[in-house]
Amino acid sequence: MKINWASFRQDRYFFLKYFSLQLVIFLGLFALVYSLRGPLDWSLYTPYWPVLLPLAFVAGIKIPVVLHNAVHENFQPRRRNEVIGEVAGAFVLFGMAPFRISHILHHAHADSEMDPHPPNGRSFAMFLLTTQLNSIRVIRRKFLDYHGERFSSHAILIGEMGIYYLGILARVAFWVWLLGPALFVTFFVPAWLTNLLVFAHINFATHKTMPDGSVEMLNLNGNGYYRLVNFLGDGAYFHANHHRWQKRINPMRADSWRKPNLRTA
Repeated sequence: MKINWASFRQDRYFFLKYFSLQLVIFLGLFALVYSLRGPLDWSLYTPYWPVLLPLAFVAGIKIPVVLHNAVHENFQPRRRNEVIGEVAGAFVLFGMAPFRISHILHHAHADSEMDPHPPNGRSFAMFLLTTQLNSIRVIRRKFLDYHGERFSSHAILIGEMGIYYLGILARVAFWVWLLGPALFVTFFVPAWLTNLLVFAHINFATHKTMPDGSVEMLNLNGNGYYRLVNFLGDGAYFHANHHRWQKRINPMRADSWRKPNLRTA
């Protein structure tokens, strides 16, 4: 199925069909892996964890960057982007479609009420805890604007959320059986947590509220941590540049990158 804004706007069953298809796919993949591996040895020890943890940190940055560029259709030919995006979306556990719709809203409504993740003066901990809930709220509001505030629309939204969370459980089961418990705990979980924390911080730190109420989007590269993530993540902290040049795979290399800020109302 085509994953774009037109599908979301025109088809009230878009997410219901997407999450249902994803659930079927990952239940099938889990069944396949289970049939090949059978019951697992639940020992969590592996002698390779000192190597796996740094690799997990790198994967937790690189894989979401690939997903982000696929969402912007930055890979050529363009038809590859949905395949690449869904493979990377399996790692972040929620697939490509929610990220694409949420990210379109972020670019269209940065730092406004309809931005899925505006910092709005919150602490990083509060921002981290509320980002997904706010994303769901904004997408839900757009859905109701397009498809009507009526009982059937709310029933669809409830069905979507139930299947969405079942899909996450199916993905987790697939990864556990594919990797085995030890590799899942020492590689996948640290990689996923790296993704969660690093990219939440990117969205948090690169939007600065000014005294006049406007918000500046920033390019950050001023310490060792920012430089490391920018190196591994293709300029992930160059957020102002990304909003100027969305089709650049690495916004750190964009023209005039020394212009650090982008102000929004």
